Amino acid sequence: MTDRALGNVLRLALDDETVQLDRDYPIAGVYGFGRGLFRRGPIHGDETSYQKLNRLTSGRLVMSRLKAFEGALTVVPPEFDGWYLSPEFPTFEIDATQADERYLANLCAWPGFWSRLSAQSKGVGARKERVSADRLLAVKVPLPELNEQRHIAARLDSMFVKHARINELRSRRVNLTGAFAESVIGDGIRLASESFPIRKIMALKRRQVFPEPGKTYREIGIKSFGRGLFHKEPVTGEQIGDKRVFAIESGDLLFSNVFAREGAVALAGDAESGLIGSHRFMTYVVNGTMANAAYLMHYFTSSLGLDTIRRASPGSAGRNRTLGIKTFEEQWIPLPSLETQQRIGRFLDAASTRLQPDAEFINALRLSLLNAAFSGKL
Repeated sequence: MTDRALGNVLRLALDDETVQLDRDYPIAGVYGFGRGLFRRGPIHGDETSYQKLNRLTSGRLVMSRLKAFEGALTVVPPEFDGWYLSPEFPTFEIDATQADERYLANLCAWPGFWSRLSAQSKGVGARKERVSADRLLAVKVPLPELNEQRHIAARLDSMFVKHARINELRSRRVNLTGAFAESVIGDGIRLASESFPIRKIMALKRRQVFPEPGKTYREIGIKSFGRGLFHKEPVTGEQIGDKRVFAIESGDLLFSNVFAREGAVALAGDAESGLIGSHRFMTYVVNGTMANAAYLMHYFTSSLGLDTIRRASPGSAGRNRTLGIKTFEEQWIPLPSLETQQRIGRFLDAASTRLQPDAEFINALRLSLLNAAFSGKL
């Protein structure tokens, strides 16, 4: 497939308007990773420091200068015609005689395109990198003849309709699994004959690690909404610097003190043993004579468990609502028998584990379709 510079089919076309202090402007945003536009909501003219705003026009390509290399660019759909973005989001007119807007919309969702853009960014650090309009126009991408673009776009659109249906069905399954978990946890609580303070059930265990120069470390992260752990890229002791980090061991029950109220709770397994976590992650060792760690993880990501965490997370909003350790440990929770906890933990582990391969397959399927399309193999 022939590579050509985007400047052959795009032209910078800014529809900028001077901000009037006495009117409202519907403001949009551009998601990263090829996820398109979203609505931020209206702002009044006297609420922005920008003297001008860029007006969106359906069918034009819009780019975030700051995050284009992370996929923050897309073709404007009809429902965003007339919305506004800041001057940090230039827009480009598509030459309809040489390019198909559906083809370019799919191209914007292709990680291979983002990689090419990342080489064009300027600055040091994620907040300083920029992709200029000229740089975007200079990037070479797969651009076959117009009829071939239309053929590829039609095939991708058809396949992504099916892909969306698969995603929809998976979402329903996730919702049903969540409802099942709530029901099972509720049944367990109804079977509980006693309640205990959290400090009796598990103990905070901090194993501080002092990074050594030249040594490599791997850090974990905790996803919100009970979606488990992930592993970050390896870093050296020099890169960690003065940041306080702590060792993770298999069986640790982990809480993000910032986002535990949003379900950022997870159970470490053998794969996490020997890794490190930020000082923001509280590591608890469960008293195995009283409680089952898997059950507690599912409990604390259920609505009842989240209520317990939120009662111990004072503050107004955002990062001000951190988990108060002493308050949290003084909360009382009902516990069914250890045998019941173990059974519930096994049931819910099995249910959530079956969902993970589905998500990986769906994401991989979309990526493989885009890779095939822009390498001439579709």
